[in-house]
Amino acid sequence: MELTEVPPTKESLGKTSPKVAIYARVSTRDTDQNPEVQLLVLRRYAEQRGWSVVTEYVDTASASDMRGRTAWRRLLADAQSGKVKILLIAKLDRAWRSVHQMHLDLQQLEQRKVEVVAATQDFNTQGSLGRLTLNLLAAFAEFERELIRERTLDGLARAKAKGKRLGRPPGSKDRKQRRKGGYYARYAK
Repeated sequence: MELTEVPPTKESLGKTSPKVAIYARVSTRDTDQNPEVQLLVLRRYAEQRGWSVVTEYVDTASASDMRGRTAWRRLLADAQSGKVKILLIAKLDRAWRSVHQMHLDLQQLEQRKVEVVAATQDFNTQGSLGRLTLNLLAAFAEFERELIRERTLDGLARAKAKGKRLGRPPGSKDRKQRRKGGYYARYAK
């Protein structure tokens, strides 16, 4: 991630620092993906502007897995309570992969006058150009997610056509009688 050097302005030196929260997200628990890469960039970005970071939020979950993104939910709750005035993210796709979800979250953030700033994509949500850029980037992020999904389904179909067995390999769990509970017990009749 590339970050341009921006010294603090005279205005920012004389003012109290806004309440800045930084958010980082990685998709998997893989050792190849580490949220610290994003956090370092975000801390440096905030420091260059004379901002003090109030809280850091980190999720290890898919962007579309809103239930698994507990830090994101805490961040939105803190924004609602006024603990945050600037949300600093590394890239748009670290926060959203769906245009619809982005608009829902932004509406909630805007009600509390929380500005969203992306450190490596030159936009914020305060101006018309920033909003246009945000919408374009969100549309591309959603498009990318759909392409990945389509490629995955195509790969599974090709493997199935070649006779490859899909799913969990047979093992000790298959020898036991499975309990019919959960969804099956409630709705399958």
